Amino acid sequence: MISGFGGSLLSSLFNRAGISVGASGALFGLLGAMLSELLTNWTIYANKFVALLTLIFIIAANLGVGILPHVDNFAHLGGFTSGFLLGFIFLIRPQYGYFNQRNNPRGYAAPSAKSKHKP
Repeated sequence: MISGFGGSLLSSLFNRAGISVGASGALFGLLGAMLSELLTNWTIYANKFVALLTLIFIIAANLGVGILPHVDNFAHLGGFTSGFLLGFIFLIRPQYGYFNQRNNPRGYAAPSAKSKHKP
């Protein structure tokens, strides 16, 4: 929702000639959050470059649709930028292991498991 608001904000700042409505800013916010999650958890992925190239292709294809008439690309860019930045703040980082400790009973010390990922 916040990335949709960011897309609408950027659209209203730069596209004063018309009114733009739709959920495309929020959808681009999800793409931006996916990109920030990919960059944050880079060591977890098995096919790193395939995932990155696939995501970049999807983003480029959707931004390419923005050159059509009556499509507000400012909403797309605002939603993508806000989703990308918010993804670094809100998405979890499983390599730190703090999400497993959250549900443990009080006073329970979990045994340290050997990480299967390279440092």
